[in-house]
Amino acid sequence: MARQARSKSTTGIYHVMLRGNERKSIFLDEEDKLKFIDILLQKKEGEASLLYAYCVMDNHVHMVIHEAGQLLDRFMKRIGITYAAYFNRKYNRVGHVFQDRFRSEPIDDEAYLLSVIRYIHKNPFGPEQSLSPDYLWSSYPSYMGYNDSMPLLPEMEDILVRFSSDRKSAQQGFNEFHLAEEAQHLFLDMPDETENAEDILKSFLESQAWSMGDLKKNENQLIVKELIELLIVRSKISGRQIAQLTEINREKVRKMVVSLELLT
Repeated sequence: MARQARSKSTTGIYHVMLRGNERKSIFLDEEDKLKFIDILLQKKEGEASLLYAYCVMDNHVHMVIHEAGQLLDRFMKRIGITYAAYFNRKYNRVGHVFQDRFRSEPIDDEAYLLSVIRYIHKNPFGPEQSLSPDYLWSSYPSYMGYNDSMPLLPEMEDILVRFSSDRKSAQQGFNEFHLAEEAQHLFLDMPDETENAEDILKSFLESQAWSMGDLKKNENQLIVKELIELLIVRSKISGRQIAQLTEINREKVRKMVVSLELLT
């Protein structure tokens, strides 16, 4: 089965993730994380690409990017090549640094945009941990005015004014939003290295003697639910990715996932 084309965002905004090759750590120290952020800010070229949020972890990085004058593929390619050259030179190594292409999902409305920003900023912290500005390798400290070395970007200002035109009030509202309980969204995340989702789908369709169109028939929904469970358990992909892969309506997929009680 051919690799699917990326889903296009109606707003031009995407949740993007890069991860280390073979899931290995690619940001080994503070200098590496700061270097990646520096490259990110450099390659966005002012307003050619807008950066609403980022968070650099040890073996992956999350970003919210608005594709403006620079195509997302080109932006990510330039970032990857530059950081890989730095990393290989520093650690005296050769070969791939990042795994495959970057992953992305479209962000088509403001509510989901804010939810993804919150999800990204909370990524370094476990469910029992509190959000903290002490994690300096995300955009959260910049939003809150805690990181003088990483000033707030103009596009981040545009996010803050959604909470208030007054800076302090906006930061307070932004922080309260981050502390609020997250709704049941299915975010782009780091899957385990398990079975390929496209292979699972292909095998399933062959076993049922179905075409892709059969997945949408009402009389097949109980069996389709079994497919969705297989995809989540064995390939660890999100509900949004399942909707893209199977061409089933996202809301229908979400309801099936909820009924299976497989949300994480």
